[in-house]
Amino acid sequence: MITRSIRGSLALAGGLILAAILFAFAARQGWIGEDMDRRLVQALIGAVLVVFGNAVGKREPGAETQPDPRPGLAAARRFFGLALVVGGLVHTLSWLFAPLEIANTLSMAAVILAMLAGLARVALSLRGPGTPAG
Repeated sequence: MITRSIRGSLALAGGLILAAILFAFAARQGWIGEDMDRRLVQALIGAVLVVFGNAVGKREPGAETQPDPRPGLAAARRFFGLALVVGGLVHTLSWLFAPLEIANTLSMAAVILAMLAGLARVALSLRGPGTPAG
């Protein structure tokens, strides 16, 4: 599912754009509520964040045979992935169930906090052991 190629990334972006167009069409036809297209697109974006966050903490294919030279960085990567998964879940659930005025703020705050927590954990792991906290 997770792709590291330009072609796969463009296909994923095209799929998201196509979904947005289809949801907007369904809303104009009255098949779904007028705000539901926005909610569904945002929920889909949150789901993609969950999938990508889940992949962040995984090791590269073929890396199992090599010892990890920086286990602290691997732990930070797993934490970052977990933070993105939680942020993506909050993003998705807020767009599906919260009132619109709350969903916008809550979803952005969740993703920003996840990013900051992940980046802080990576920065701490890059400092290395024994480095004074300046």
